[in-house]
Amino acid sequence: MFSIFSSYLQDNLFDLNTKKIKKEILNMKTKNKGVILSNYGGWQSNPLKKVLKNFIDLFDKINTDVKEVEKNLGLEKKLILKNYWCNINYLGCFNRPHTHPDSVLSGVYYVNIPKNSGNLIFENFTTHTETTYRFVKKYNQYNSPKWAVMPKENLCVLFPSYLIHYVEPNLSNEERISISFNYGF
Repeated sequence: MFSIFSSYLQDNLFDLNTKKIKKEILNMKTKNKGVILSNYGGWQSNPLKKVLKNFIDLFDKINTDVKEVEKNLGLEKKLILKNYWCNINYLGCFNRPHTHPDSVLSGVYYVNIPKNSGNLIFENFTTHTETTYRFVKKYNQYNSPKWAVMPKENLCVLFPSYLIHYVEPNLSNEERISISFNYGF
């Protein structure tokens, strides 16, 4: 057996000052009412296009990882940052299943991740019916209906924009803070 139509997930643990980034996001929240898109509760900033001064080091590192994905995908054209936004999920807040249309590559960088603040879940859109899963002995890349990423501070995850994903509810009394972004042509 061989794989066809594979997808990818790339993660990298950065070494950045998350306190500085968190301070910028909390300051931004005081000036920005935010939007409601996939978020249920919590706060999501309006989409931003220009990289803020306190996020330059972060996006330099993200751009390095994006170049690696470009190479692995065999792209002839460079991906560019289309937009990014900041997220704060309070106790009980989560993000509904969604994709990122009009983008090629999406990602998330974790700024403040308390214990039990919810995993990032990817759904396998190519999976079989629920009946099939009753007979699976061990899940693998061919038969798993979902893939969970346990977030941690300074972790950056890149994935194809077409993957259906969501964030589980934050069960912590502390804020879960992240930055999400899209790259495209």
